[in-house]
This record gives sequence, structure tokens and C-alpha cells, in this order.
Amino acid sequence: MRTWVRKGAAVAAAVVSAVALSACGSQEKGPEPDGKRDSAAPSAGASQGGAGGVTLADAAGAWLGTTDGKPVTLTISTGGQTVVISDAHVCQGVAKEGETLTLTLSCKDGNTDRESGTVGSAEGGRLVVTWASGLTDTLSKPAVTGLPTNMPSIPSLPSLPPQP
Repeated sequence: MRTWVRKGAAVAAAVVSAVALSACGSQEKGPEPDGKRDSAAPSAGASQGGAGGVTLADAAGAWLGTTDGKPVTLTISTGGQTVVISDAHVCQGVAKEGETLTLTLSCKDGNTDRESGTVGSAEGGRLVVTWASGLTDTLSKPAVTGLPTNMPSIPSLPSLPPQP
């Protein structure tokens, strides 16, 4: 039961992140992603990512973890839109490549715990973000297990009489 609740919370957080990312538009125009991404291995020295640095393509996706006993969800789109959900705070902003991959966020409630951060590594299914506030989040990609198997069946509808 406990595992099911944790998995349910993780799935709900990932869905909320995805919805939040799809609902917010960016005022900044940047290069369109080319869709070519090898998610199996991080790229070393890719465009603007610095020699051996983490690129946007390396960090794109949904990430889950726990920091100070509280669940943290981070979602980064390939276009750079970013959402963090932690301890009832929802923060959104952008991820930008440079010498390092930086995250610049703002929270509607004014929380500043995850306002400015740097992605230190994105290897082996783990992402480490160090925030200016002193927090460090070590997150991992959620396992995709497929659709639930215990869903109820949909009742069949009675057939309608032919129309004259």
C-alpha cells in the first residue's frame, strides 16, 4: 500500500509538471529543437554546454526525488521551460545553457528556495541540482512501468434502433 501511494504521488507530480509546462508559453524565441537526441548517453561538449558540461538535451525530462524528507519534482522541456514542484511550491522558469546549465525560476507564492540553480551532473539516470539557497536536489528519472492493469472494463452501450 505504501509503495502504491508513493508511486501514485510521483505519477501525479509528473502529470502536474507536464500540464504546467504545456500551459505556459515562452516569450523568448530560441532555436527550435531538431528532435535528434540520444537519450542513452549524455553529450560531451555539445553546443554551448561547455566541455563536458550538462546540456539541455541531457537534462530534459521529468525528474523525481526527495530533499529533506519532502518530494521534489523537476521537469525540463527540450525548449528550456522548467517547472519545480516541492513542498506545496510550484515554480516555473527557464533552463539555459552556457558554461553550465542554469535554472532560473520564480514561484507565485514568493518562495526563493529554488530560484536559481546549476545542474552539476546528469548521468546514470540521476540529475544533481545545486540551488543558490544552499539546497541540493539529487533526482532520478521515474521508471516507466506501463498502464495500470486493474482498470474496470467499460460497459457496452445498447445498440440504437435504425433511424428512418
